[in-house]
Amino acid sequence: MTESGHSRLGGDYESLYRRNLELSKQVDHLSTLREVGLAVSGSLELSETLTIVAHVVQGALELRRMTIFELDTADDAFRPIVAKYGSDLITEDRLKEESARRRGSPLGEAVDSRSVVLVNTPHQNAAYVPLIAKNEPLGVMLLQDPRDGLPFTPDDADLFRQLGSQIAVAIHNAKLYAMAVTDGLTKLYVRRYFDLRMAEEFALARRYGRPFSLLMFDIDHFKQFNDTHGHQTGDLVLQQFARLIEDNTRRADICCRYGGEEMAVILPETGLDEAAVLANKLCSRIRNHVFLGVGDKELSVRSSIGVAEFLADFEGPADMVRAADMALYEAKALGRNRVELAGI
Repeated sequence: MTESGHSRLGGDYESLYRRNLELSKQVDHLSTLREVGLAVSGSLELSETLTIVAHVVQGALELRRMTIFELDTADDAFRPIVAKYGSDLITEDRLKEESARRRGSPLGEAVDSRSVVLVNTPHQNAAYVPLIAKNEPLGVMLLQDPRDGLPFTPDDADLFRQLGSQIAVAIHNAKLYAMAVTDGLTKLYVRRYFDLRMAEEFALARRYGRPFSLLMFDIDHFKQFNDTHGHQTGDLVLQQFARLIEDNTRRADICCRYGGEEMAVILPETGLDEAAVLANKLCSRIRNHVFLGVGDKELSVRSSIGVAEFLADFEGPADMVRAADMALYEAKALGRNRVELAGI
């Protein structure tokens, strides 16, 4: 074969080799997009969506660090809401010190330009990915330190842009869902969500024998309290009461505004004895907590609590709710500011 023939074959081989690498990379990119898309489409709960995104994105892209920042338009700043550093998932409460100003930061540049900003230095490789849904900037996903140590490329930026679009839509949908199932005043779940979750937990308990319990709360003399201090103060008390319940229950527990000043907490995987301990702790915390009314006026609030656990002879969730409600009214009849257990 002539020298020119060898040269032509070599050129064809190089061209095919580059094309094969390009196709392999496209397949990898499509696989990553599919993996992330399937993962984030499986949940409507915002906290669960963020956790899934952190795990799947870091794993699929083989990164050492990733963080999602929420854009706070009121303060014109970015607030981190979830991160994955190595094997450590870091939630919002541990990330407060990592907030960043919008102006003059790569985070702000990514959102303002609506494009992926790559920062490759000898010390780190980072990609700032804008999260835009329905033409609204939600925040930025920060991707850092690929495990292969190579800098991010324009091809990577194109993949990250597509991932950012998927993730932004998932976060947007989760926020819409949260608005639909969350009470505007207390930020607890609404009654229809309570009914849905009660039905789910009841079905699990009946099918698999899993324990679960229910707490029903009523703020003692709330009507009289409203009449004395005014509805604005009453609203403040409801908000603080709700926060107190959430702060003293587990992440897996479902805290709801059942109606008016009555609230409820569904306790998965919890028997009556454990539920009673929690109820008494909450009753004491409420009793000892200083509530603040209009003008930061200090107020004293009391609560009655009824507790019921799942029993096999309940025909449906309504029977369990009725048992907890009867225990609640027993607590009120016995003087209020106390806990009563159903069937005891």
